[in-house]
Amino acid sequence: MIAPGKQIDPELLQARWVLGGVGADEWVNQAALALEQGFDGTALRQLSGLVRPTLRDLGHLPERAFAEMGLNPCDKEHAVSLLVVRGATLTNQTILVLVEAFPDFSHRWRKHLADWRGEPAGNYIDMAEFVHFVVEDLYEQGNLDETRRVFEWLERLFVEGNQETRDLIGLGFFETLQSFASWRSYGNTVFEQFFGPMSKQVWNEIKLQWRGKSSLMDVIRAEKNSSER
Repeated sequence: MIAPGKQIDPELLQARWVLGGVGADEWVNQAALALEQGFDGTALRQLSGLVRPTLRDLGHLPERAFAEMGLNPCDKEHAVSLLVVRGATLTNQTILVLVEAFPDFSHRWRKHLADWRGEPAGNYIDMAEFVHFVVEDLYEQGNLDETRRVFEWLERLFVEGNQETRDLIGLGFFETLQSFASWRSYGNTVFEQFFGPMSKQVWNEIKLQWRGKSSLMDVIRAEKNSSER
């Protein structure tokens, strides 16, 4: 049974298929949706009629179905480019701002989207990817000007953003950075030179939260105990 009002997005479906993100069973529902929306063709009808298919059962039907929906063949590079354009459906606006503000993040971001095959990874996982970019691609490569610019942007977004943005920057960026960089030979304090006032406050609050804790579970237990008092 197909949920009322559900719509197929042929381009996104094609991108996900090319990147390996569409299972055989999903094709049955997607083909039925396409037929309901007015698309038609032998391949779509055959796909919609399959019962518990395997990928081998699909053969070349998906490629023929895309042609029946008016799409040209698509390679992986084009598929990822489409996901970049459709970024608003895959991640948070704050992440998209950072993607736009730091072109050097583009290569890592495209690979990240490809790895998740057109499915949303989650805002905090997306932000963790940005942390890796800041640490490995900027700071460790000696690009201190860009590293500093990152923290200037984060400071501005934190001050001007809503609570969701502040949580994403505080927990998604700074807490991840504090944990990830602590395992590097230079430690995480090297980034303190780049902080603005709000960044410094968030960083210190996270340090207090982790004080005396050896793992994330210790932090979670402490928070749970505090909430139960």
